[in-house]
Amino acid sequence: MKSGTTSLFATLARHPKIAPAHPKEPGYFAFDDVNAQGLDWYDSLFDFDPDSQAYRLDGSTDYTKAPFVTGVRERMAAVPGARFKLIYIMRHPLRRIESHARDVQRTRKEIGQYNSKHADHSLDTSVSLQSLAMARYAEQLDVFADLFDAGDIFVTGLEDLKAEPAETLERLYRFLDLDFERKATDITRKNVAKDRVSLSSSWSALTSNPFLLKVGKLFLSEALQKKIKSRFRRRVVVEGRFDLTPEEEATLLSLLNDDLHRLQTRFGFDVERVWGIPVSMS
Repeated sequence: MKSGTTSLFATLARHPKIAPAHPKEPGYFAFDDVNAQGLDWYDSLFDFDPDSQAYRLDGSTDYTKAPFVTGVRERMAAVPGARFKLIYIMRHPLRRIESHARDVQRTRKEIGQYNSKHADHSLDTSVSLQSLAMARYAEQLDVFADLFDAGDIFVTGLEDLKAEPAETLERLYRFLDLDFERKATDITRKNVAKDRVSLSSSWSALTSNPFLLKVGKLFLSEALQKKIKSRFRRRVVVEGRFDLTPEEEATLLSLLNDDLHRLQTRFGFDVERVWGIPVSMS
């Protein structure tokens, strides 16, 4: 898990007044080629009922990948009559960098759906510029500073969501002006690194056969289908080093100090309380 975006998205998507995007990360405001498909196309990604729902939920993490993704705020501002409320969830920047390296080693993607040109993304090859930029949380929030000043950005940490789910979700739903039931505080865990599995090539061969696929759906119960499918799952093993050394941690925290200080003083996130990172003016 990099910062918990997928888990928070799945949790919010359960609320009856929220219509989640399908897929979760359309990247509509991030890339010209996606944005060019138009608002009608974007609206079609949400099963939104204006009579009973209040929000469309877009979980695109590419919106906070400046300077590698630009123009996001401008594309948002170009939507007539739209009001955006943003939720920015972070985690300890060093843990995020480690998780990012592991994830990109597996997916070969750092920005959108574009394949990385690098063969190795483990920490043996250093921290990528993209990963370092995404860990500069205050710089990412700078892009949306006008929304923050208007009270339309909710900033939180994965650590608070895990340690105090009821309190954190209650604050979040209050920010959204939505009802919240304190008993419904279970977080839907998604995209957790240690839980990742893939299906073997044998499963792909079976499901690519139209006859076998049809017979299976006709004669096997859904429960039995799932049980058979589970036999073809294999845990994903990612090769490489993904733990920072103490020396690397010290260097990175020095590089991130000014950003962390602004995150605390400008954007009101208690870096020292949540992450235990002392910050100071350079």
